[in-house]
Amino acid sequence: MFDSKKTTLYPQRSASAQTTAKSTMKTTNPFLRGGLHQSAKTTALGNGAVKLTTTGSNFVDQFGKVSNYKQPRSYADICVDMSTLWAQDKNLALRFTYYLRMITRTIQLEDGSKTSTTQRGQGLKHEGIYRMIWLAINAPDTFWKNVSLFISVGSWKDIIQMLSFDLQHHGWNGRVLDWNKFGQLILAGLENPSTCELVKKFLPQIKAGSACHTVEAEADSAIAKWVCSLLYGVKEDETGTTYKKYRKLKSSGTAHSWQQLISQGNFLAIDFNSVHGRALSQMVSGKFLKNHELEAKYEEFIAAKPVLKFTGYPYELFAPLGDLARTNVPSARYQVDTINKQFMQLVEVGKKGLKPGENGFIGVIDTSGSMQSKAIGAKASAYVCAKSMALYFSYLLEGKFSKAYLEFSGETVLKVWEGNTPLEQYANANRSFNGNTNFLSVAKHFGDILKEGVAESEFPTGILCMTDGCFDPTYVYNCGVRQEGNFKALLLALRQQGFSDQFVDNFRVVLWDIPNGHYGASQTAFEEFADCPNLFHLSGFDGAVLGFLTGVEHQASIPKTSDELFLAAMDQEVLNLLEV
Repeated sequence: MFDSKKTTLYPQRSASAQTTAKSTMKTTNPFLRGGLHQSAKTTALGNGAVKLTTTGSNFVDQFGKVSNYKQPRSYADICVDMSTLWAQDKNLALRFTYYLRMITRTIQLEDGSKTSTTQRGQGLKHEGIYRMIWLAINAPDTFWKNVSLFISVGSWKDIIQMLSFDLQHHGWNGRVLDWNKFGQLILAGLENPSTCELVKKFLPQIKAGSACHTVEAEADSAIAKWVCSLLYGVKEDETGTTYKKYRKLKSSGTAHSWQQLISQGNFLAIDFNSVHGRALSQMVSGKFLKNHELEAKYEEFIAAKPVLKFTGYPYELFAPLGDLARTNVPSARYQVDTINKQFMQLVEVGKKGLKPGENGFIGVIDTSGSMQSKAIGAKASAYVCAKSMALYFSYLLEGKFSKAYLEFSGETVLKVWEGNTPLEQYANANRSFNGNTNFLSVAKHFGDILKEGVAESEFPTGILCMTDGCFDPTYVYNCGVRQEGNFKALLLALRQQGFSDQFVDNFRVVLWDIPNGHYGASQTAFEEFADCPNLFHLSGFDGAVLGFLTGVEHQASIPKTSDELFLAAMDQEVLNLLEV
């Protein structure tokens, strides 16, 4: 099921309640934990540091692997993951599915109301859609209770995509989804004044068979004809009246007016306010404005905007600059302003609902050689993703360390974001890659500063490390016994550098996983179990979830473990509306 696509659909062409604060760990029995810890040991690809294959929690494992899900996975792999979580806790499995798809923003619900503050998710379309398909097949009652909320956290296009995947893999006669209910859902969306314009926008076009050159295009056209039959009847008369009605309905939508104007060649009539964020970024980065004499109009538009809408990821704004950012800065002022103002929109959304206060974290960027490789599923290197994320965090979590950051490979160096705008700061932050991934050099760097006479109270109380996790082996010893894990070794190294037990016992380490293809395979291996105090495994390309570590509105307490952080992320206003 959903394991292989058809080459064509045309035969003639064929060859609930709120989350509870219980742990997701499998066991707390010391003997069993010790055995599981030993059996979970592995080594980091390439460098050979001791790691764990699991945190002891299936939920935290998948939460910590989110970056890997940017690359579209097979339904078979997703089916295994969903079956595992569903068997353990249906409520959390449902919430996690929605978290994966949810676009970070204030969510507008089906009735037109909105959540009181920013809801934080990862915006992963393919992963979220396929997990919902699993629910539609294996837990249909749960799927249909909550599908409207799925559209709210994602898009109406997700519904069309589910149907398209069904056709692409099974053909019209082999469909596995309940198309009758999907049809009722679409018709209800067209009747609802709060949703009808978006439904029209994402309805596919009816095309002649000769114009469909891929199975995806064939599926979209088949869906369009099916919706047309639901609206106007099954039979198409000789004059094509029903198809004309369908096309007229779709063209009457206002949510995609800018696309219609482009197709008509009426460029001067485009309202830039109506263009969604990613499309605006693409429109501005190339020669579109210049070729159609829209530069002056756009400059006037952007001058009046403190921020510009954008629901993508930080790295997408900076990826065109590449690793050597300083040499690729856009020349046009409006291009620079677009990047800066879309970045600040991400910051503004991420900050909404954050509790005030000093965060104590300093950003740490892994600049080892493997970070030059492309991040899994992204059109940018792992280093570009890490640096973009570190810059975003410097704005999101303000404090005395927000404008400083560390880089480590063979050794650690302290740097400062230089410049007055995000683009200037990103472009000025050059680096040199080194083959090593010496995570413990962070402790050595802290120790060197301590020896210079800087008071312990002036140090960061935690590090936020963007890395692929393939650390060097540890060589820190305690009573002659080597500390195998880099996290425990880092704490021991801080003590050996002269830091007090109180400082070390409260020192927090966030490991933000950005896997890449340097070693020929993606790896997410963990430092410790999910209930290890002050160690947090995080992942993904939307950093707003970090807010749960410093506190957001309605959050009862600050997480102390990865397990508690996962539960905090699952306890959001919109996720609390879900019913199993």
